[in-house]
Amino acid sequence: MEQGNLEDARASYKKALEINPGYTNAQLNLSTTYVNEGNGLIDEMNSLGNSKKDIARYDELKEKKDNLFKEGATVLEDALKLNPDNQGILTQLKNIYGAMGDNDNFLRVKKLLGE
Repeated sequence: MEQGNLEDARASYKKALEINPGYTNAQLNLSTTYVNEGNGLIDEMNSLGNSKKDIARYDELKEKKDNLFKEGATVLEDALKLNPDNQGILTQLKNIYGAMGDNDNFLRVKKLLGE
């Protein structure tokens, strides 16, 4: 993952989770691959102008970013079922929902964190 090989990293984390579904680090890292890919789109989004073409490209990138963040959140929601009190999972999930502007889930996870 650190070398930018997100697909290979995902395959490795998924394999680790097949062996041990409750392996927290693999769950967190799998989620992070999606978030990192989504974050990688933000620079291009921010560089676009106001033309129709740029606005269409922005909307396309935003949808892709949001879908990647949702995928990362789904991984963590599944992980939470196995590790309901894991602070690392809850914190990362809170950060994803905050970045997505999903206030309902953000507040739900904050409450689970005791914040």
